[in-house]
Amino acid sequence: MEKLKWKLVLFIICLAVLAGLIFFQRPVSYQRVKITDKFYTPNRKEVPVATGVKTKRKIKVAPTTTKPYCAIAFNNGKTLTADCDTYLNFNIGDQVYIKYRGNRLTDIRRKG
Repeated sequence: MEKLKWKLVLFIICLAVLAGLIFFQRPVSYQRVKITDKFYTPNRKEVPVATGVKTKRKIKVAPTTTKPYCAIAFNNGKTLTADCDTYLNFNIGDQVYIKYRGNRLTDIRRKG
């Protein structure tokens, strides 16, 4: 009987932790924005400075070793780093829905 009580208490604690992780997670919703500029770096090996396609403005991009350096500027004032290969088919002027965490673009889509 003592083992059963111990297992039940442990099970309730695990359920409480799981419920806390599920319900207290900060929800991230999509924002509707317009792409104002895209930034690309000519060389991955050097200092990660990206140049804007439209404005020719130069910005620093967080370094990565696996993927090319890229950033996308939006009309909400955010300039987010992104994977160049994944987001090539989005053009300047497109209305898109984005999710981001910090300065990193996590998801982008045309329809919300």
